[in-house]
Amino acid sequence: MQFEEKTVAVTGGTNGIGLEVAQRLVAQGARVVVLGRSLEKGRAAMALLGERASFIACDVAEAGAVRDAFCEIETRFGGLDHAVNAAGVTAPYAPVADLQPQDWDRVMRINLHGPLYCLQQELRLIGQRAGGAIVNVSSCAGVMAMPNQAAYVASKAALNALTQVVAMESATDRDGRHAVRVNAVAPGPILGGMNSPERLAASPANTQRKINATAMKRFGEAGEVADAVLFLLSATASYITGSVLSVDGGYHIGKFE
Repeated sequence: MQFEEKTVAVTGGTNGIGLEVAQRLVAQGARVVVLGRSLEKGRAAMALLGERASFIACDVAEAGAVRDAFCEIETRFGGLDHAVNAAGVTAPYAPVADLQPQDWDRVMRINLHGPLYCLQQELRLIGQRAGGAIVNVSSCAGVMAMPNQAAYVASKAALNALTQVVAMESATDRDGRHAVRVNAVAPGPILGGMNSPERLAASPANTQRKINATAMKRFGEAGEVADAVLFLLSATASYITGSVLSVDGGYHIGKFE
């Protein structure tokens, strides 16, 4: 198992794609440290993941909380091999003219500032070991814009750019630190989380719109994204850095009816 005895941090790992990634990593022998805001969700995730997983309560939008969480990881586990930044939120659908400043600020703090704070700490720890990799969970909305989601689109497009900047800065050994590969995945409409059964049933027209926006005419599953994340973390992707891998059923190649 290629992740056996590796220590991997997963932000947003208590549900959705993050939880699926954590499950796959545990199944491959990794020690997984899940970071999330909710103690209740953290306990539920630990019950599912078992003894190879640990939970640290952390709001990624708070730089101090992120610093403390990764210092705890360093103290408890002696370092870090890989990281997955999956924490993210969206905002109510609204045109830019009606966008509320508090909604913009919340999305940016969690979707963009949060990964930045995490990347700073992750690079510090992962760079101490050879073969490290980081994957940011972005979105198809960061690859192709969509209306009425300006904050989400802008945050994910910026995350893609941040991913590539960090990848360039970390691509080679330097200043006593090992190279760290940094990539992103850009999921399309995925079942669960923002596309819960309740939300899909409440808005049939919007549900169909999401399906029609993909070439494959279906929602994806969290496991399909997790497979891509584990590939990018693995040594199989040793010559890949700075990539934004679309896992979106063909959303990024055009609009479909």
